[in-house]
Amino acid sequence: MTPAFFPFPPLARAIRHTAAAALALALLAGCAGAPPVPARLAPFDLPRQLHVVQSRPGQPVQDTLLVVQREAGATRWSLFDPMGVPQARQMLEDGRWRNDGFLRPNAQARDLFAALVFAWTPEAELDAAYGAGSWRASQAADGAAQRELLQRGQARWTVRWPQGAAAGELDIRDADGGTWHVAPLKEQP
Repeated sequence: MTPAFFPFPPLARAIRHTAAAALALALLAGCAGAPPVPARLAPFDLPRQLHVVQSRPGQPVQDTLLVVQREAGATRWSLFDPMGVPQARQMLEDGRWRNDGFLRPNAQARDLFAALVFAWTPEAELDAAYGAGSWRASQAADGAAQRELLQRGQARWTVRWPQGAAAGELDIRDADGGTWHVAPLKEQP
């Protein structure tokens, strides 16, 4: 800003510094909530087409379709509403999530994607992927197998494989009480 437009240079400098600090805090806040990714991605079968039903306290239930596929050295995660409108597109590459295309970032979808990576990681590889002591596996009272990814001693996600459920079917509960029911789509002849 020049003195002709803004006659108080010290005030202009203070405004720029405040704006820069606010931007830096906003960027750090965005990183703080980023879901964990494994240090090493375990191999799992792709492509997958999944039906996902999301439930969150105080919000309507959402039905979505998730397509996960390999692309070069990355995995592409595409989430669609029932009409086929994209809700989120992310790439997981070199241990980092990035937007794929022009959709705005969708934190809930990214959390679902990261939770599925955790769920699909074989139990024998969880220590190498997430660190020893960062997860625990158990059997629920109803006989369901389950595992939890821990952050600061609390469960970030609880993944359950209901007893008697179809292959590939699972439920994920996050720390905020939201749940996702995930089931493979049945292929039509």
